Amino acid sequence: MSPYNWVGALALGCCFFWLGDTALAQAAPGGAAPSASAPNVNANDMSTDPEQAEQRRLYRENVYNRAHPGSGDKKADATAHAKQESTDLVKAAQLACDVTDAAQVAEGPATVDGKAVDTKTYETICGNGMGYFLISQPPASPSGFSCFAADAARAADIAQGKPSGSIICSLPQNADVKAMATAVLSHAGISCQVRDLHWMGQSAKAHLEYTEVACMDGTGYVLTTAQPGSPAQPVATTCKDAATRGIMCKLTNSGAPSLTLQTFKDAIAQRNLVCDASAIRVVGQETIRKRHVVEFQCPQYPKGLIALIPLAGNTEPFETYDCAGAAKHGIICKLTTTK
Repeated sequence: MSPYNWVGALALGCCFFWLGDTALAQAAPGGAAPSASAPNVNANDMSTDPEQAEQRRLYRENVYNRAHPGSGDKKADATAHAKQESTDLVKAAQLACDVTDAAQVAEGPATVDGKAVDTKTYETICGNGMGYFLISQPPASPSGFSCFAADAARAADIAQGKPSGSIICSLPQNADVKAMATAVLSHAGISCQVRDLHWMGQSAKAHLEYTEVACMDGTGYVLTTAQPGSPAQPVATTCKDAATRGIMCKLTNSGAPSLTLQTFKDAIAQRNLVCDASAIRVVGQETIRKRHVVEFQCPQYPKGLIALIPLAGNTEPFETYDCAGAAKHGIICKLTTTK
């Protein structure tokens, strides 16, 4: 499989359902895409399937051989070439990465924008702790993805019993994504020995991705890191602060508000809305106005009830729709059948 097809297999991206001037972010559909629901596992260690294990062994052997081509001048020349090529790709991709080490891990033909091109893929280590795969595919612009995303994609493949279309980071600083996250946090000024992590997703528009990390001391952060196209350096946000922006941590309880179905029942009751709910479905949360979008099934509203609920000091208005009205804003009821 060519490096370009590996990127295609990752299918990185988000889609948005627009709700007036706001959007509900959801994971990209289809394929083996990393998403907020991707299992929290290290894909490098998961599969017991002999064929997949052999594929990983051969891949790692290939990476090692490319990174260590013999010894002496030959080895030094190969490393220097990979670092220079990666540096050029980083500059062309406007990526925040000061290349400290690199190895060419693949090359071959691919189809990009309907044209046959020759591609080369480099695994790259950055001075800020991040690791990436960078893909040269002239005349098209270079592409790439992080080791966090590659690990999540492979984990999702394995969890679903699919042959993995992704490749894994293997250079020493990148091979263990928890150790890599620890290094990234350290460069961002945060002391955290990472116990667990979860790739949350990415913003295609901003060229940023988000990874939740849990530290050995019980604290938790959301790491915001760059994708190709962004010069932003890694930033760590506490789970409490992330929650105020609608990004909820799952690996730790670090001050983020605890939301239950009763929370939403109480919220509508406080607004004098009578609904003896027999079922409740949390649709999601608006990315801009931060209201929670919740569907209720109750006899008082036979045409369905969708509530947009501001919580935790949110001053945005509380609004409700029946299912027909909600559909005009891109929200589809599932608990109530509309005709």
